[in-house]
Order: sequence, then structure tokens, then C-alpha cells
Amino acid sequence: MIDYLQPDFYRFNQDSLELVGLVKRELSAAQSILDLGAGCGVIGIELARVFCPEHLSLVEVQPEYRAFLLKNSEVFLNAQVEREIFISSFSEFRATRSYDLIVCNPPYYLPGHGQESSDFRRRVARSFLADSWVELLKCVEVNLAENGKAYLVIKNDGTLLEHVNRHLKSSGLDSRWTLNEDLAFLRLTLNSSLPRSLSRY
Repeated sequence: MIDYLQPDFYRFNQDSLELVGLVKRELSAAQSILDLGAGCGVIGIELARVFCPEHLSLVEVQPEYRAFLLKNSEVFLNAQVEREIFISSFSEFRATRSYDLIVCNPPYYLPGHGQESSDFRRRVARSFLADSWVELLKCVEVNLAENGKAYLVIKNDGTLLEHVNRHLKSSGLDSRWTLNEDLAFLRLTLNSSLPRSLSRY
């Protein structure tokens, strides 16, 4: 595994790598990849190393990650892969393209849940303080290509799963879960029978 540069206040864990492994097993190609909540870029960059897409977009709300995203993409990405880095929330992200693969390891905790850190940057990485599940699902729906697929990994927690499923019902996305003891993997595709949610754009 490549030694990614990461900030001291928050480091990715095995969950991100398990998501990479799942996508690699289920897909054989991706020409455009969007990594939402990219952190240091490990999920998007690792998948770009496998699929050699035309384009990779890395979206991260915390500006502290910009230098790490720049350096990691510079060092570990094939020069032929066009890449863009956006310091943006899900709600403010504006793409000029659609993506046939979207990946995300979002914050695991809802506000007021989980162990709170005294470091605000770490709290943003662990909890939905800058955005919400509504905004994340809307971002996926708006930016996913017609035949594209999105993959997310979250903590296998009953309260969190119930919260996400409630918002999925009002989205234009079809969903499928795979659960293990610790993690929940969510696959999303566009529901072709429903109009796409473009109200914010």
C-alpha cells in the first residue's frame, strides 16, 4: 500500500481501502471518477491507478487537505489522468461533467453522536457538521452519469442506517446495501423512472 501523505489531525483507515477493494471487484472500467469528501485522496487516487480514467475530481471541504491532495495526486497518479481538486462542501460543489463512478467515505456520525474530539478539524472529518446526508445524496444524484454507479461506505450502525434509508426514499436513487460486522457498503444508481433532482442548479 502506498504511503499517502496525511495531516496529523485525521488519518484514513482500513474502511477506505475496503471500499477500494469492493469497487475493484465489481467494476472493470471507469472513465470519470468523483471522490466526495476525499480527505488525502486515497480512494479516488487508488481507483484511478487501477482504471486509468480520463478524469478524476477530488472534492474536500477542509482546506487543510489541499496540499496533501495536490502532492498525493502529483506523486501517485499517472500523468495522463486529468485531475481537479475542489475545496468545497457537497452543497456548493459544481461540476462541468457527469461521472460514471462516484465514491465516498462520508463522516460516520450524525451531529451529537459519536465521541467528540476537541479538535474541530477532526470533528468535521468524523461528523456531518459541514453538510448533511440530504446534500450528499443530492450531489450524487446530480453528478452521476446515466449509467453510472456510486459506492459509499459507512459504519454499520442501526441509527445511521435508518437515517440514510429515510433520505434515500425521497431521492431519485436506487440503492443496495451490503453489511458486515462493522461496515455498511451502499451502491447507488439513478432511478430512470424518476426525474433527476436538479432544483439546486
